Amino acid sequence: MNNRVAKPKQRIAWLDFAKGVTIFLVVFVHVIEGLDKTGQFPAYQVFSEMMMGLLFTVVMPVFFALSGFVYSPPKNMKHYFASLLKKLVSLGVPYVVFSIIYVAMQHVAADVHHLNSWQDLTHIYAMPIGYLWYLYVLFFVFAFVGMLSLLRLSMFSQMCIYLAGLVLVISQTIVLPYVISSLLMWTSSFYLGYIFKQQPQWLNHRVVYYVSGLVLVASLIWQMQQGGQWFETDMMNITDVFSKLASIPVFLYLYQKTPQGKLTNNLTTCGRYSLIIYLVHAPMTSIGRVLLLKVGLHQYMALVILILIFAWATSLLVVYMTKKIPMLSLIFNPLGYSRLR
Repeated sequence: MNNRVAKPKQRIAWLDFAKGVTIFLVVFVHVIEGLDKTGQFPAYQVFSEMMMGLLFTVVMPVFFALSGFVYSPPKNMKHYFASLLKKLVSLGVPYVVFSIIYVAMQHVAADVHHLNSWQDLTHIYAMPIGYLWYLYVLFFVFAFVGMLSLLRLSMFSQMCIYLAGLVLVISQTIVLPYVISSLLMWTSSFYLGYIFKQQPQWLNHRVVYYVSGLVLVASLIWQMQQGGQWFETDMMNITDVFSKLASIPVFLYLYQKTPQGKLTNNLTTCGRYSLIIYLVHAPMTSIGRVLLLKVGLHQYMALVILILIFAWATSLLVVYMTKKIPMLSLIFNPLGYSRLR
């Protein structure tokens, strides 16, 4: 055995638990969204809208914040480019592979909500396909925050810059390219996670928790009163920005304070493979929905439960297979097979 091999960093249990719960909620909300878009269940329209509105408010801001929580600023320019290259490989390889898989599966199945063309694959450097936008944006967030960190700006100064960018995007005063608008939209969520790591007393302060909770609830009520498509909040806009940002301290606090048990331990284990589950769940959700509708199952709640079980189980099956099949593992963990480690 080579004793010079670096030991893996010790994982933080509550962070893995947070990733496990959040990725489960991502799968759940995509099951609800997929059924809602079929237009076949008007009796459950209010339920679907409520669930989508609540879950979309939480899942992506918290995911970005969790990435920010484990972020380490570059020490110098050389370290910055080395770290960025690792992110390009670790996020870029699954991004490209699953873009191809997702479009291919859309062309195999007839019942899809939005059919991407094969030509769309040639533009994924500028416009991500479907749910893969998260990996695309996350890479540029790492690049942006790392670049500003090299300027040795204070946390306060950086946060002011990120919030100013967020205000610029949601105000829609100017039209920006996708990469810039999405970057400015989500960097503040990412950096909030980093701030809470650097200032843990803020995350554990009950005043922060209660005030954030009050803002979250009040903002959600206000969103609902706006009517229209208030529940389609997978991105940020002027009506949901406060609820999304407020959800970060609320849910990070709850995740941190949740006592460990059998269920939480299982979700903690799943959280370690949240990227794999994220990549796999969307096509599996679509497959499950199409198959069950084709066999004649049209009971809404049964569909929700069965599609959720199918998508979650198949995602975990892929996690298991990555441990047994090196080529499959290469897709999800390309750094493990690279000298960039």
